[in-house]
Amino acid sequence: MTTSVAGFELRTSDAQEAEQALERIFPRVHLRAPKQAFEFSIRSAAVGHLAWTDHTLPMPGRSALDEPEPLVILELRGEIALEHAGQTFGPGPVLLDARDQATATWETARTSGFTVDRGYVRAVASRLTGREQPSRLFQAGSPLGPAEARAWEATARYAARSLTVDAEAMSSPVLQRSLEHHVVLSLLHTFPNVALDHRGPATRSVLPAVVRRASAFIDEHAHEAITVDDVAAAVHVSTRGLQAAFRRSLGATPGEVLRRARLDGARRELLDADPGVVTVAAVAHRWGFLHLGHFAAAYRREHDELPSTTLHR
Repeated sequence: MTTSVAGFELRTSDAQEAEQALERIFPRVHLRAPKQAFEFSIRSAAVGHLAWTDHTLPMPGRSALDEPEPLVILELRGEIALEHAGQTFGPGPVLLDARDQATATWETARTSGFTVDRGYVRAVASRLTGREQPSRLFQAGSPLGPAEARAWEATARYAARSLTVDAEAMSSPVLQRSLEHHVVLSLLHTFPNVALDHRGPATRSVLPAVVRRASAFIDEHAHEAITVDDVAAAVHVSTRGLQAAFRRSLGATPGEVLRRARLDGARRELLDADPGVVTVAAVAHRWGFLHLGHFAAAYRREHDELPSTTLHR
């Protein structure tokens, strides 16, 4: 089933209209309209388990958010302070996942961020670790360190671009699942959480037969919106155990094997296609590749020619 990205955008110099738009995110917002002219702007986009919002706050104000149902990850910029779970956060990334209200006050600020369905995050964490995880995974707060913060910021930029600039391509179920999965894995490796703070040893006794079954599953389902978690679940091992087994047996990760299978599938489709009807972009998107430049480079490394050459054979 194909789902399109749902988008919303507003620019206004009316404080009341700005408040109403912000209340789509924060239930209780109060803005103090500045004496000079201002322009408030907000953009949002959502698909599947993931939603993104970016807004400028050119006037002083305050807001409150009760315990959110989804996970909320914000990037704070400007003169802003957010109080949550007994801590005060300034500019930078912050994750809200505690049984406490979050309140923010600012003079001027810009805030962008994501909400992610809590149940989906829990499911990914459970498959990753091979253990059922609780609903409350994270300790609310900042990233583990500067490197993790930079990695999350890169993920956030990529996800925001995917949901806005590349919104049409994101109607592909494969791309949607890949993006959601990428964002959740980045969250788990960026912010303190119980799933990866209490890691068990990686599975050591995974037999090569599991690798064969996983490889067969990838070959059969590469055209579908599957992730490495789905592959691990299909052969009844944890994601981490499957990764260890693939590295030992194949010298590659399951993600790399899935990527090759999709490149192979794209090649078969390009060989059979009518170049007057089918485009390289359409084939790339169907097989889960969003950016044509990256697809062409990976395809050339794998098949020693450009996809356009294959299409016009």
